[in-house]
Amino acid sequence: MSIGASLQWFFRRSTSDAGAKTNEQGEINNDVSSALGLSEQLMQQYRETGSEQALSSLYDLHSNKLFHFLVVMSDNQRAEDIVQRSWVKVIEKRQGFSDATNFQAWLFTIGRRLLIDDVRRSSKVIYDSDAIDSMTLGNGLGGESSDAASAVDKNDLSILLSTLPYKQKEALSLQLEGFSLEQISTICQIPKETVKTRLRYARDNLKLTVERN
Repeated sequence: MSIGASLQWFFRRSTSDAGAKTNEQGEINNDVSSALGLSEQLMQQYRETGSEQALSSLYDLHSNKLFHFLVVMSDNQRAEDIVQRSWVKVIEKRQGFSDATNFQAWLFTIGRRLLIDDVRRSSKVIYDSDAIDSMTLGNGLGGESSDAASAVDKNDLSILLSTLPYKQKEALSLQLEGFSLEQISTICQIPKETVKTRLRYARDNLKLTVERN
């Protein structure tokens, strides 16, 4: 499958406000909606009873998705470490979970914060600075370099995403995981309009990359 084919569905649904509205309504959030309700019930059960079975079910439902997001944003080793630390936080913070909260969005918020803290410690950069705003996998987080990325199979969407600036990659990766604009806004703690702007820039940058290749 070509790069264009890999991204065709994204370009098609994201080129207008109507497409974004459809996403907000959850009509295309297949992965998230399939677990909606069940995950919250499991987390409520775990919060109230400490059920290891409920926690294990949550882990099975969401760990791979969290890992996939984190590995796009960093690298395998860091992603594996942060996934484990994220579940430790789930255990520690279970009493603070609200029944009205989307569990997966809550989990991703925890994982994202841990990643940012880890980047700050290891790279000695501030997340909101220009340095990390333009950071890509190749020049700051231990992933493939831009030159290496151009030499590998361009059908790999993860490699294509690695060419994006950090914040654009973050917003797009969360949307690809099925989160709505409101959920991305909550996870990243930014206005929804900022989410739309980052997604638009990400889309434009990916189109330029596809056209060049």
